[in-house]
Amino acid sequence: MRTRLFSLALILCLAGCDGGEIDGPLRPDTGMSLPDAGPGGDETTYHGDLRPILAENCVTCHTEGGVAPFPLETYAQASEVGERMREVTRDRIMPPFLADNSGECNTWSNHRGLTDEEIAVFDQWVVDGKLEGDPSTPEPPRAELPTLPSVDLTLETPSYAIDEAGDDDYRCFVVETGLTEDQYVTGYDVHPGNAQRVHHVIVYNPVDPGAVAAAEELDMADGVAGDGYPCFGGPRVEDAPPMVLWAPGAGATAFPRGTGVRVSAGTKQIIQVHYNNLVMESPNEDRTTIDLSLRSSANPAFIAPIWAADLYLPPRMEEVEASNTISLRSILPAAVRVWGAFPHMHTLGRSLSVEIHRGGGAEQCLIDVPRWDFNWQLAYWLDEPITITREDSATITCTYDTMERDTLTEWGDGTQDEMCLNFVYVTL
Repeated sequence: MRTRLFSLALILCLAGCDGGEIDGPLRPDTGMSLPDAGPGGDETTYHGDLRPILAENCVTCHTEGGVAPFPLETYAQASEVGERMREVTRDRIMPPFLADNSGECNTWSNHRGLTDEEIAVFDQWVVDGKLEGDPSTPEPPRAELPTLPSVDLTLETPSYAIDEAGDDDYRCFVVETGLTEDQYVTGYDVHPGNAQRVHHVIVYNPVDPGAVAAAEELDMADGVAGDGYPCFGGPRVEDAPPMVLWAPGAGATAFPRGTGVRVSAGTKQIIQVHYNNLVMESPNEDRTTIDLSLRSSANPAFIAPIWAADLYLPPRMEEVEASNTISLRSILPAAVRVWGAFPHMHTLGRSLSVEIHRGGGAEQCLIDVPRWDFNWQLAYWLDEPITITREDSATITCTYDTMERDTLTEWGDGTQDEMCLNFVYVTL
């Protein structure tokens, strides 16, 4: 196994609402059902029809200073991108949820998406001329990102001046927890000090004292303890699996009820922050904090990888496939229950799937992402956990489009490299 398989962040974007269907006439150009006109045949307006949908599904990210590239908080802002909103909702690109939720390959408890009726509102609003409606209409309630039920411990990086020498700065900080007894992390919420620059945050949880010692040695390499060390891709130490995986727009993440990742008393944690230096007009200082919810007991969970690391993707190909079959005996200590999946590829990725091959010959789909989007690296939580055993095997299959490349693309941690990787959150 490569030592840097844990070098990614997964974004848990919870914007959206449950899907559904309605009856009604279909627009011939979209196939979408049109909402009934209001009393007297009123046309679709921003304040009367569209704004409530935006408030419920979009403005958690599309707000001033938010993680989305533009806000959608006013009529003028929405009107400027009305046609684009129509396209991305019609194609179910927004709100983002990439995994197949049809039931053919599982269903997911955190599935989010617009109903057909809501999608039709975007379409009809554009057709009617993007009308504003009555500005005195009361402001609809806004959806909020999830929060933790309690904050029992906060980890904090030191104040750090971001190294702007390259496009990316990966920095690892070794931090104390102050725990005097073993605890189980049951949820987390990350608060970047520099929201424009922080691309992702991973907290690595050392399970061996040697991992902490090795990280501290790296921290001291420049003669200054506490200011961190460069860690492009991963923590650069063995036996430190990821515990917190975060990217902007996620809000708090709660692990499945009754489960948690064990943190040993007195064990320092390694916080990796990836800074994006392409946002050159933003400040270059950061101090990030991570809130944790803890319990003294829980069903112990861990995160295991399924991967295809031998990637050799030739250039100028519309579709290139990579796959790998792994004996689960090599990554599992015993039979486990799978609660969640965390797929990961880079910008050339187009689809990803994981198939479980049962020891008795049966096949079961674990996850299918038919249309990958690097900008939305989501976590997916199963409606019902799946049991897998050491007698089973798993095949991960990824497809890529390399038409924009002139050279071979291989496995690597950089954005211009590629990966074929899926983590699973499991308990014994």
